[in-house]
Amino acid sequence: MITSSQEIEVGAKLAPTQHTSYQRSLVEMQFKERSIHRDDYTQTHGYAGALTSSYVLCGYMSEIMVNTFGPAYIQGGKIYIKFFGGGVQNGDQITVKGVVTEKCQEENGVRVVCDLRMEKGEGHQVVAGQASALLAE
Repeated sequence: MITSSQEIEVGAKLAPTQHTSYQRSLVEMQFKERSIHRDDYTQTHGYAGALTSSYVLCGYMSEIMVNTFGPAYIQGGKIYIKFFGGGVQNGDQITVKGVVTEKCQEENGVRVVCDLRMEKGEGHQVVAGQASALLAE
């Protein structure tokens, strides 16, 4: 786990995370008829199936930051993400990758900024974003 800004450089790749996407509520709950979390509704709009909730995807995107920076991300982190490319459905194989793009001096430490991307299947990007952790110098 990285605890000091001196332990990581711009251009460093974060160790990727991989999962089979799963959201229990998509299996166990009944959503309203016109919900993006229902297979029948999303399929009529060109999607492969019910869309995994954004909060679940944000959790997958945050995991790579927690694994790399631990409390520095939990206590002072920021994340911004956007969704595209057909979304993520239950059962999709997803990989989250990250790379350090910037180190900025702040009053309470050094903010390490990372570009993140989520891919499903064989590299089809479905989420992009940027996250940061506030580290000691």
